[in-house]
Amino acid sequence: MKYAFIHANVWNGKDYEMIQKDVSLLIDGDHIEKIGQCDDIPQDYHIIDLTGKYVLPGLINLHAHLFGTGKPSKSLGGGGTQKALMKLVHSPLGKPILHKLVKDHVQTALYSGVTTIRSSGDFVYSDVSIRDEINAGKIVGPRLIVPGPAITCLGGHGDGTFAITDNDPQNLADFVDENRHHHVDYIKICVTGGVMDAKVKGEPGEVKMTLEQTKAVCERAHAYGYHVASHTESSQGIQIALEGGVDTIEHGSFLDDKLIQLFKNRQAAFIVTTSPALPLARLSPDITKLDELCIYNSEVVLKGMIEGAKTALAHDIPVGLGTDESCPLVTAYNMWREIYYFSHFYDVSPAFALHTATYRNAQIIGIDDVTGSLEEGKSADLIVVDKNPLDDLKALKQIKMVMIRGHLIVDPQVKKLEQVDEWLDSLL
Repeated sequence: MKYAFIHANVWNGKDYEMIQKDVSLLIDGDHIEKIGQCDDIPQDYHIIDLTGKYVLPGLINLHAHLFGTGKPSKSLGGGGTQKALMKLVHSPLGKPILHKLVKDHVQTALYSGVTTIRSSGDFVYSDVSIRDEINAGKIVGPRLIVPGPAITCLGGHGDGTFAITDNDPQNLADFVDENRHHHVDYIKICVTGGVMDAKVKGEPGEVKMTLEQTKAVCERAHAYGYHVASHTESSQGIQIALEGGVDTIEHGSFLDDKLIQLFKNRQAAFIVTTSPALPLARLSPDITKLDELCIYNSEVVLKGMIEGAKTALAHDIPVGLGTDESCPLVTAYNMWREIYYFSHFYDVSPAFALHTATYRNAQIIGIDDVTGSLEEGKSADLIVVDKNPLDDLKALKQIKMVMIRGHLIVDPQVKKLEQVDEWLDSLL
């Protein structure tokens, strides 16, 4: 299809303080042909009048697990319930159920305005399968960038669920080959533990992988041209990850001068995921189903992430945004909250927060030549909203249209978890 969006207010994502008023966008197939004044639109274009509405690049979520609903559940903390769930996932009966869940979640994300997702570890290569169906045109979905299962040591974060594990550095490096055999797009590792698997109060980011293990995985991954992301929730873990060759630190923590220099030496990025940390730290345990240890450690993670990212921004270290979807209270459709939190807690403007969730995120993972901003020749990945999000980021809650690679969805409908949203709204 060819589309002509006329009388639109265009925020291109790159020049983030500027909005072009009353202009046209011409979409030819899967790419943007023209942005600007257009008095003579060819007859083969389908004209859509967007008077008073705002057109933006599609949102990019740099950290999402696609297998969970976001509902609080004790199964996330381990134990027999989790083991039973994992047994089901790996069974002939469970795999089609998981496939449908992932498909539904990526389409929900798309309908909420997310046109690119970098997933962050899956079960049985489920994300890879959905990516392939999207790329083959079998289903309509966002651009998916997938790592397959995460890689970590025995007892590391994700052991027994979304990670494959071993302690021998050579075997860990060989897991990269296994993921490559499944045609993944990048490699995910877990250098530290997390809130759910922490055993000590105040130490949610207990170091799990050694420097030798981390180097082995990163060297193998880089030899194949993959970038490496690491779940890392402590300063000590950040040091090991960066010295080992990691390219993006997921979640993060406090930064000192040494870590700042390591970030610069590696040209690495800091990816914040406020969406789970905030509610897990601040909502009642009756809601989150967490014990006192997890609540305390969630607050540690939240403070470390905020202060670390502020330090990174002050030293021109790239900072990106992801939701950590599938964690408790993190749904597939609430990327707008992550952008709102970034503006509110990290002392940046709404325009810069939105710029981060679009163009900056695209830069961090090396796809800014394809998407992340509205520019002629780029992929037609865009959203339409009624109100100016630079005035109020809550305008992103109501998406009027979504376009992914030129495929237009008008009035996308998102099935929401009303109780979860009510709890989250209490934190705004």
